Amino acid sequence: MLLRKITLFVLLFFVVALAQEKKYNPLSGWFGANFDVGLNMSFVDKGERLSFPTLRGGLEYFFSTQSSHVFGLRFMGGYNFLKLIGFPPPPDEIHRNFVGDLKLGLIYAYGKSKLFPYLSGGLNYTPYFSKKISQDNIALSFYGEIGTKYLLSDRWSLNLAVAQNLAGQDYVEGIKSGNSNDAYATFTLGLGYAFFSDRDSDGDGVLDKYDQCPNTPFGVKVDKFGCPVDSDGDGVADYLDKCPNTPKGVKVDKDGCPIDSDGDGVPDYLDKCPNTPANVKVDKFGCPVDSDGDGVPDDLDKCPNTPAGVQVDRNGCPVDSDGDGVPDYLDKCPDTPAGVKVDKEGCPVKEEAYKVTIYFGFDRYDLRKEEQVKLDGAVKFMKDNPDAMFSIEGHACPIGPAAYNMKLSERRANTVYKYLVNQGIDKNRFMTKWFGETQPVTQVRKDYWKNRRVLVIELLEK
Repeated sequence: MLLRKITLFVLLFFVVALAQEKKYNPLSGWFGANFDVGLNMSFVDKGERLSFPTLRGGLEYFFSTQSSHVFGLRFMGGYNFLKLIGFPPPPDEIHRNFVGDLKLGLIYAYGKSKLFPYLSGGLNYTPYFSKKISQDNIALSFYGEIGTKYLLSDRWSLNLAVAQNLAGQDYVEGIKSGNSNDAYATFTLGLGYAFFSDRDSDGDGVLDKYDQCPNTPFGVKVDKFGCPVDSDGDGVADYLDKCPNTPKGVKVDKDGCPIDSDGDGVPDYLDKCPNTPANVKVDKFGCPVDSDGDGVPDDLDKCPNTPAGVQVDRNGCPVDSDGDGVPDYLDKCPDTPAGVKVDKEGCPVKEEAYKVTIYFGFDRYDLRKEEQVKLDGAVKFMKDNPDAMFSIEGHACPIGPAAYNMKLSERRANTVYKYLVNQGIDKNRFMTKWFGETQPVTQVRKDYWKNRRVLVIELLEK
């Protein structure tokens, strides 16, 4: 009953260990020594005999592996003290025996964390000592063991085991009876110490002896060789790759991104215009944007909003064949001679007459200083254009009698006339007129000041 409970307990540990997840079995390459103590229970001819203590020690070696499964070899030696219980022995019956064992076997362990359930089995060489029987005290048989190891550190382990040992003869307790050989079970708890074991120095799950990239940063996903994974095969590991899905064969920079030689934001393998100047806006093909579609990219286009279909020059501007400043597609007079002034449709226009307006105070005809400045500008124009003729036209606001206002406008016109003549302008270049209040520019009373004026107008027809 006790054996069954202990076995179930160990099996429970085995199930728990299956849920552990690490990258490899830490027992890989482990070579160490064990020392265990415990109890044993014998299965002999006249019932159960409990022995205590049970002592054992030995060596273990696990082969290197990169999986969670690890196999190894073990050599163990033990000492068991048997005491007959369960019935009173006859006076001449030996009821104290000493059983030693030497075990050589295989061991299998599973795990990837700190808890490692294991199975072991192999040969069991059993020398025993009985005061009554001195012959046949050595036998060779088999053993089986189930247990678990719990790593206290990378060197020390805590070991718990249950072993069934076949004695190979019928004299363990000093009594030969029945048709079967004796056997005994051991229940042990002990410590193990590793002299050395495989290591994974960078913690990437690949043992150092297999790791081709031994200094991988912690937490980086690696391949079976211990090197950081490079999913897109561009030569830059995923954890450093800022462009993880680069197409195969594309040349990349140190960040794993496709090279963009001209820095336009379109990688070379997609760039149809690989030598675009710096800071030029490009389209998805890496070519300079041509917003108006005239064939001249925006960075060179001096006329960026040319209508579709209009012929342009190398600067992206509409062609102006006659050079009049109006492009051909708008020019209704395409063959205008050079130097001729044209209107917005490209056709010659008459020259606009020079004109200056002089304002006067209410009921006054003397010149204010600021108006003299205007007339000085007119004098300059007249001297620069000596052939030009001018009309001087006087006006008044509608306040007061019309006849008075007519006379006032005449006086104002004469004032301007005299000022210009006094500045050296030939009097024959002027035609003086006055209109009183008959030609107002406004009927709004607060703006009547605009009507108190004299116009000096160039006469284009001589």
